[in-house]
Amino acid sequence: MSLTTIKYTIKPDGNVEEEVQGVVGHACQRITKSIEDEVGDVVSRDHLASFFVTDSNPTETNIQNLEEEDWRGCCNSWECAI
Repeated sequence: MSLTTIKYTIKPDGNVEEEVQGVVGHACQRITKSIEDEVGDVVSRDHLASFFVTDSNPTETNIQNLEEEDWRGCCNSWECAI
């Protein structure tokens, strides 16, 4: 498992830029959703190349999702079911 880093940059115009490193696919949106919901409206998204990486082992990813949901204490998505 790689280290996940979320970097926030506050721009001079007051907008906040968010960059997620260490994850592939749609996991970046899943892990930042609760933060984005609290901060405000998402004005735009620019996806890095890692966002478009497809999963070569869906069972392993589902197990990882279950472990992450368990760590948070609940399963709020269909993605966490095997």
